[in-house]
Amino acid sequence: MPGSFAASPHRAEGSRTPRLAGVAVGVVIAGGILGVYLSTAHAQHQVGPDRHRNPVLSGKVVADQTVGVIDFGPDDNGDAARNDPGDHPLMLVGQGTSVDFAAIPDSELSSGTPDWTADQMSGGTEIFIYVPTGKCLSPLGTQRLQLTHCDLGLAQRWQQLNQEMVLGQAIAQYANAQTGACLTAPPREPGPARLAPCGKARTRTQEIAFWWSA
Repeated sequence: MPGSFAASPHRAEGSRTPRLAGVAVGVVIAGGILGVYLSTAHAQHQVGPDRHRNPVLSGKVVADQTVGVIDFGPDDNGDAARNDPGDHPLMLVGQGTSVDFAAIPDSELSSGTPDWTADQMSGGTEIFIYVPTGKCLSPLGTQRLQLTHCDLGLAQRWQQLNQEMVLGQAIAQYANAQTGACLTAPPREPGPARLAPCGKARTRTQEIAFWWSA
C-alpha cells in the first residue's frame, strides 16, 4: 500500500491539497455544530436531581482533526508489504442516516478524502462528526449505528481503548460511552458498521485508525 499513515490517532498524514477543497467547508460546518450545542449540552447536564447517575459531560473541545476513519484490521496480517490483496482496510462512510465500512479505491489508499471530524473532549472522550452531513456517529439500539443530530450526549461519546502501534500505524478500539460496545467492521468484506462487545487488543474488526488528515 503506497503512502504513509498516522503515527497517532490524533495525527494522520497523506492528504493532498486538491482533495481538501471540498472538505474545508464541511470542517467549518462541523466546528459550528459543536459551537451551537456547547451551551445547551452544558445546561442539560448541569440540571437534574440525579447528578450522581448522570455525570456532567464536558463540552470543551481540546483537540480536533478531520480524518478518514479506517478499520485497519484487514491490513494487519503481520507483514509490512501493504500492497497485496489481503492488505485492504475499509473506510467508514455515511449512507443516508446509516453507517457502513466501504472498500477504499486503490487510487485513494494513500490520498483519500478525510470525511470525519474527530473532536477530543476535555473529559477524554471523542465525538465523530460526518463532514458531508454535519451529523454525529451514534448507536441505534444495541448493535446498529446511525448518523444523528449532534447533541453532545453520552450516546455520541466514544472512549479510546488499547491504543498501540502496528506496522508503524497507530490503532485503537473505540467504545461507545452509553452502550459500552465497540465500533466494529465486517471481518473482511464491506458492510454495515455495528456495535459489538469490545474484544481483546488487536481484534481486527475493531482496529480503528485515522488517515488522510486535513
